Amino acid sequence: MSEKKCPVLDIAKVNNAHGHVEAYATVREGGPVARSEDLGGYWALLGYTEVREGANDTERLCSGLGSTIPALGMTFRPIPVEVDPPHHRNYRKILVPELRPDRVADWTDLIRRKADEAIDTFIENGKGDLCAIARYMPPAVIAAILGVPEDGPLMVKLTDDINRAATENDAEGKKNANIALFRYVDQIVTAAEQSEDRADLLTFIAKAEIEGAPIGHDIAVAMTVTLVIAGQETTVNGIGGSLWRLGAHQDVKKRLIEDPSLIPAAVEESLRLESPVQMMGRTATSDFELQGVPISKGDRVGLAFGAANVDPAKFESPEKFDLDRTGNPHVAFGHGIHRCIGEHLARLEMRVAIEQVLTRMPDFALDGEIEIGSNIPINRGPKAVPVTFTPGSRVYA
Repeated sequence: MSEKKCPVLDIAKVNNAHGHVEAYATVREGGPVARSEDLGGYWALLGYTEVREGANDTERLCSGLGSTIPALGMTFRPIPVEVDPPHHRNYRKILVPELRPDRVADWTDLIRRKADEAIDTFIENGKGDLCAIARYMPPAVIAAILGVPEDGPLMVKLTDDINRAATENDAEGKKNANIALFRYVDQIVTAAEQSEDRADLLTFIAKAEIEGAPIGHDIAVAMTVTLVIAGQETTVNGIGGSLWRLGAHQDVKKRLIEDPSLIPAAVEESLRLESPVQMMGRTATSDFELQGVPISKGDRVGLAFGAANVDPAKFESPEKFDLDRTGNPHVAFGHGIHRCIGEHLARLEMRVAIEQVLTRMPDFALDGEIEIGSNIPINRGPKAVPVTFTPGSRVYA
């Protein structure tokens, strides 16, 4: 396949479309590797097999030169997401034990409270926007887990500023947004390093060691940046997408009310069909061919997780929201060594959000058209999910 014959992908257009499954299918007809001149220019892997193989190919496709498209212009590398082998494993080993399922389960009550606080803001009205839950919960949860419970809104602003500047290719804006993020994280890490009686995740990171030696302030800051950004941004879209899909599939919603044990399956199917992160980036470390397409050293290559998750070669009737799908090996959380380290927390937040909505407003119905559009082209999520329902009572005064 020559470069001229390579299909063209407009990731922003696809992500903002209701018919993204069909849009990906149309592009994929030209082959599993697409080309885009947007966002600085990149190649995109569209097939399920190709995406997994690309994620595993850490020698030819590295993360250390940037994991997003467009590049966020970070003045320092977020750790471990933009660290390559062999050092990547040492940093990941610090976080994995603290974010495994049994540890994450300890935060269930916190997450449920935050869900109820968000629902309380409109439950008495009989109408509202379910994205209000999605926008409030994850930032409030990650801020509390890190030990800075009042900082959720600030984390959202700092992340949005970086994403907006990167998307608009605003060099000065990226510089200023990065400085603001660094100053904030540097401040909270310093406070955690100086604490003697805190027992939160941020303090754990600040005082972590590798082979008996402290990781140091700069590494702690870089690791915290990853959690500040990834710990809230994508889960917002995950929750919004799942609640939208339930509103659009009343039959599925009815089954979940009758049998709540199916809620985890609904979470997985929503993650597959409405993958919050549609694509992550890599950089070619050498010249090579990818499915017949010549890739040059330094080229940006996107792993299109969203396209892989609706690839009919892997998922039968990929456009269907199917609770009974046998197995669901989606790659919404990525694949390989950089698979999302916070996936168990994200799943728990999505599950609890669904539980509380179905418990407190079981008859909710969509009340208007749903507009899709995230704050960065490689992500996907609804801007609002307007609903009506029978009014209920607040949980908290």
